[in-house]
Formats: sequence, C-alpha cells, structure tokens
Amino acid sequence: MLRWSAAARSGDGIVEVEPGVWLVTDPGETERLLASRDATTARTGGRTPPTSWGPDGLATWMAVRSAMRPVLAVPGIAAAADQARRIVAGTPAPGEVDAVALSVRLVSAVTARHLLGEPSDVLPPLVERELVLAGRARSPLGRLRLRHAQRATRTAILAHVRNTSSPDGLPAVLAERGFDEHTVTSAVRTMLLSGHHVPATALAWALHELATHPDVQRDARAEALAHAGPTADLPLCRAVLRETLRLHPPVWRLRRRLVAPVRDLPAGADLLFSPYLNHRAPDRWSEPSRFRPRRWTGDFRPAPGTYLPFALGPRTCPAARPALAQLTVVLAAVLRAHHLDPHRAPVPTFDVLHAPRRLRLRLRPVAAEPRT
Repeated sequence: MLRWSAAARSGDGIVEVEPGVWLVTDPGETERLLASRDATTARTGGRTPPTSWGPDGLATWMAVRSAMRPVLAVPGIAAAADQARRIVAGTPAPGEVDAVALSVRLVSAVTARHLLGEPSDVLPPLVERELVLAGRARSPLGRLRLRHAQRATRTAILAHVRNTSSPDGLPAVLAERGFDEHTVTSAVRTMLLSGHHVPATALAWALHELATHPDVQRDARAEALAHAGPTADLPLCRAVLRETLRLHPPVWRLRRRLVAPVRDLPAGADLLFSPYLNHRAPDRWSEPSRFRPRRWTGDFRPAPGTYLPFALGPRTCPAARPALAQLTVVLAAVLRAHHLDPHRAPVPTFDVLHAPRRLRLRLRPVAAEPRT
C-alpha cells in the first residue's frame, strides 16, 4: 500500500508502476476504465478441477449472474434478522471477543441462509476452512491441503443441491433456468466464498469504528432499538456501514487486463485500481481520514469514480445491494444486544483483504451501564 500511495502521489492519475502495469487513481478514468468491456478480470494461476467453470467459464458466469438476480434482489431481511439474533444471543457478555471471528459467524450464517433458502450448519465451516487455507497455499503441501478443502466444499454443496435444495434458494432458481448440476454447484460455491470473508471483514471494521466512536454507537443503537422488527430501513446504521466501506474497503485493490487498446493504453496492459486510495483522496472527500457516517445522510452522492467498495462496471459485485441490507440488519442485531468497547486495537493488513487483524472488543449487555 505504501508503494501504491507513493506512485499515486507521483503521477497524474494514471502511472506506470512497472512495465505494462498501470495504477489508475484518477476518478474519471477509474469510472471509464472499469466500465469498459475491454477491461477483463485478470486471472492469475490455473484453476483446479474443483474450482473450474469449464472451457467457457466467463460466458457461463455472466449468464449465471443474470439468472441470479431474482434471488439477490430480495435480501431476505426477516431470515437474516433471525439468524443474527440467534448468534448474538449465544455470544457471552460481558466478555472479550475476537471481532473478526464473531463477524464471520454472523455473516456466514446469514449468507448461507439467503443463498440456500434454508439454514446450513455444514457449509459455512467448510467455506471458512477453504478460505483460510487459500491464504496459506504458498508451498506444495499448502496447495495440496487447499485442493482437498476445495473438493470438500464442492462435494458438500453438490450433496445439498441433490438432496436438500429449497425451492426458494439459488440452486433451485438456477436449475429452473436450465443450468446443469456442475454450473449450479460452481455458482453456489462462488457466492458462498464471496459472501463470507469480504462482508465479515466490513462488519468487523464497523464494530471497531463504533467501539471507538461511542457517540455514533449510542445513536445507532437508539435507531435499532426504535425498530424492534426485522428491517433494513435504518439510515444511520446503513450510513455507518457505507462510511466503514469508504475508510476500510475489504477489497482494497482491483486488477483488470485490457483485451483491446483503450484510450492511450495498449492491449495486454494490466490496470490496477485501489478503492482504498480513491476513497481517501483529499481533493475529493472532506476530512477523508475521519469516520463521519453522517456524511451519507440526506441526498449525498459521491462523485463518479470516488467510491467503489463493490467495484464498478459490468463486473460490479452482483450481491452488493442485498449484502448492504443484510449487514445493516446484522449490525442492528449486535447493537440491540451489546455495548461495544475497545479492548485491543487492530493491526490493519493489506493482503488479499484489508482486514483488522487481532481486533478484540469488550461486549457488555445493553442493560448494563458503563462503570463510573
């Protein structure tokens, strides 16, 4: 991140950071290039049989994205609220908690319930193991363990598709659209993986920001308590999440490859984009390093190319809207039950994700008042 920041300061919004690789931070160019159909997702490394979409994978994935819209358009607020309430109720308080682990438990349960149309105790732990091993697959043994984990995840998803698929879930919707079993299984796996660590990381950062901004936490809790029923119509809670995604976008870097010349950039060029840098540009944001969720109230709209936590263009995250709604419901469930106090500050990482490593919080029941 330091190297990217230095390169961004030294250039005029598009700078070649190494031969054939360009860092794009100019908001207008960010918007235009990410929207270009000539900028495709740059893949690194080969796909193993458990992860392959087949010989025409990109076209198949784009067709699946279109077919998934009916499921993703309905965020399943009541089901998300029920799942979150159950997990929050089982979290001991008062006590200290690993904020990332708690967030993973909450988000993975909600995501699985939404995508499958029913709860699953089997799939979230398998997805978690696969993602953890993916971050450690730097040796032959690590890669072997990852392949075993990928195969286990896929086998469990296939069993679910064949034996226990809900008519309201993504597997049934895709099967009705004529997709074969391999494609349905691949689609469910992709959505479970993408809906696991990324939104959980965003939730963990939000809990950290609320713990360190007690005035915002107080007001967001009051809003949540005023709406006891399941709802995502919580403007301040939603604003907290949007501001968290601005300051701490889990997907802090994007990479695209040009398949044809675009503007002054040649075919074959690799383009790097950084939501993290664009979200904190001092010439585009007022007080860019401050946590100010109320900037999102009213009719505020960020300028094009300055806010891209879910990417932009034809490869925008297909679950962006339901993910934000579900995170709002989950955050409200936590706030109704617990006060959040800092315990151990996070170590920000810029690896696959921008994550709050080692973040721990103190939880107190909402009925308990702080000691004076």
